Amino acid sequence: MENMKSEIVIDLHTHILPQMDDGSQDVNTSVALLHLLWEQGVHTVCATSHYYAHQECMEQFLQRRRQAVFALGDALGEAGVEEYPSIRLGAEVAYFPGISQCPELEQLCLGGTRTLLLELSYTQWTPQQVEEVASLSLDRGYQVILAHPERFSHMRSYWKDMERMMALPIALQINADSLLHWGSRKLALELLNSTPRPLLASDCHNLTSRPPRLEKARLVVRKKLGVDILTRIDETALRFTQPTGG
Repeated sequence: MENMKSEIVIDLHTHILPQMDDGSQDVNTSVALLHLLWEQGVHTVCATSHYYAHQECMEQFLQRRRQAVFALGDALGEAGVEEYPSIRLGAEVAYFPGISQCPELEQLCLGGTRTLLLELSYTQWTPQQVEEVASLSLDRGYQVILAHPERFSHMRSYWKDMERMMALPIALQINADSLLHWGSRKLALELLNSTPRPLLASDCHNLTSRPPRLEKARLVVRKKLGVDILTRIDETALRFTQPTGG
């Protein structure tokens, strides 16, 4: 665990902003989550609240996010918290038809980048969905991160679609919890080992059922796949969070 403290660890997928989604429900929980992430060696945390285009317009989402950030900042100040990860704003964007043509999509990217955390449908992926992911990456120039692909293995054409995804210049983000449960560990490790752009994130939501367990998951990766894969994960995270020029 001492080694992790010296590494630059970026958590690219969290739900730490208060009252934004099914994640943190109050500022005290948000502050506690940031403290836990800091204790686990996390240097930068990306606040990626759920965005569902069919539920609210982008302007409303961004306004709510600004309010949540202000509330969290006030809470950190009132609590006298001095050490916590730097926070980058983004969103976990649920796929919607026509997403590859959405002109405002960059507003949901990780701040200062064209990195888009994308959550695909939990039902059967359609050829259109796969094609739109390809278009986002190849035609629109987004750095796409596919959120927790290990969760979709129940789908009939899973491996066929995943092979197409892994041929694209996108990243696969595995959830830490998937490495800590026997039922999902094998697939999670296989995906991390197979993709040239692996990512590992906490996808933390709360302090009880879905707390941040990134430190434990990184130890699993180190033990099962070796330090080289862990280094590749950190290098991918750093590359996908670098601000774009211009």
